[in-house]
Amino acid sequence: MKTKSLGDKIRSATWRIWLGQWAELLQSGMPALDALSLSSELQSTRQQGKLLCFGLSRVARFVQEGQNLQTAFRASFGKVPMHLEIALVCAQANGDLGMALQTQLDRWKTTSAAQQTLGKSLVYPMLVLILACACWVLLHHISAPHLAPKTNTSASTMDWSDALILIGLLLLPIAAYFKYKQTKSNTETRPLLPDNIWLTSNFYHVIACELDAGLDLMHCLRHRTLPTATWWAGSRFSAKTLVTLNNLMQGIQHQLKLGVPLSQSMQVAGAPAFLVRQSQLAEQTGNLAYCFFLAAKVYEIQALETQQRLQSTLPSIALTIAALTLALAYQFTLAPLYGNLTGLS
Repeated sequence: MKTKSLGDKIRSATWRIWLGQWAELLQSGMPALDALSLSSELQSTRQQGKLLCFGLSRVARFVQEGQNLQTAFRASFGKVPMHLEIALVCAQANGDLGMALQTQLDRWKTTSAAQQTLGKSLVYPMLVLILACACWVLLHHISAPHLAPKTNTSASTMDWSDALILIGLLLLPIAAYFKYKQTKSNTETRPLLPDNIWLTSNFYHVIACELDAGLDLMHCLRHRTLPTATWWAGSRFSAKTLVTLNNLMQGIQHQLKLGVPLSQSMQVAGAPAFLVRQSQLAEQTGNLAYCFFLAAKVYEIQALETQQRLQSTLPSIALTIAALTLALAYQFTLAPLYGNLTGLS
């Protein structure tokens, strides 16, 4: 059985709190090793704080032995968060560790706040669906598990309530089909969930930060692995999105090796149109990092719009499904039971 590394045992919230403390100490002018030691002393006495303090003490010892910060963190924690990893890479290039940590921390807070907001918005629809299913189980399988079968005359005749239920069941997938067709007819199909859009935004943001730190473009276009969604279907779609993005960067890299200009390389590789137009401007100004910062911002706006649309749509869908579930429970449980009691009376 594979055991978790020390970095995996520490929650993201604990990492973010310490990262903010370390960045603030660095920006105040304190040396990196002294700020690291002081930030480890500021951790709480709970289990998470003890784990982080233990790992930071190992980092300080490795740095004192002559290793760089990136190697020291990997050796101490096994696996560190992506934002801390990128901050260390950028700081190694430009020497400004405090600013690199603060930039990645702000980005981490933005994405985590969006994920928390989305998770909280899913509580109400899930609660409505769970209550509807509970009512169905209570009525159909517990309260009236054995109902007298309908006679042939009643089975051959459909009353108005059966018709309304069937109409509701038919209208729901038809409305969903036309909504999907309308979305698909747009120039760019927007996914139902914002996880892949956030992944794309983070992908371009990492490249932009590395370029802004002074790293070479060919190095920034290398194959990279970012954290993907953890829910049961999102991991597969996120992995597919990450493969597509890496293939795009490899295509751009291949065209650049052939001597093709950057804008033409992006166009041949199949980059988004706005990224191609921005790269043409970057070729004139030399600010290539802004090109990828803009791409990250565009996808961030799309992710927020998708999240808002999902938050406004899910409650109505959950209420509709709950109403149909209760209607079916009434039609196939309470209505026959009421009819049997009426016949007995």
